[in-house]
Amino acid sequence: MLGKPAALDFAVTSPLNSSTLHEASVTAGSAAHATEARKHQAKDVKCAELGWVSIPVVVETYGCWGTEAKWALSQLASRLAMRLNSPKSTTTASLYGRLSITLVRANVRALLSRAISLDGF
Repeated sequence: MLGKPAALDFAVTSPLNSSTLHEASVTAGSAAHATEARKHQAKDVKCAELGWVSIPVVVETYGCWGTEAKWALSQLASRLAMRLNSPKSTTTASLYGRLSITLVRANVRALLSRAISLDGF
């Protein structure tokens, strides 16, 4: 994959989705893996035509990262660490920390947008 332009396709998926619930209850990360597979099926041909590599960057709503997301984030952290002259471990922890906070905030926004008003109680 190295040496070619990459199209990073970001997605958040829920392991509680009816199509992945059973497998997700047995295998951690299976919802992310299923989403990665769907993303490849939908994007690989077009990306190949353009000379790109399609890399799904998928995280489950509870924070489990897909296999390809972990690889892509590791590559990003390596390059960022070199540029910042910082240890890769520190850069990786910071990157995952920031992304985790972003995921939590998005989850909270989603929950609040569906919350029933408690006015009058």
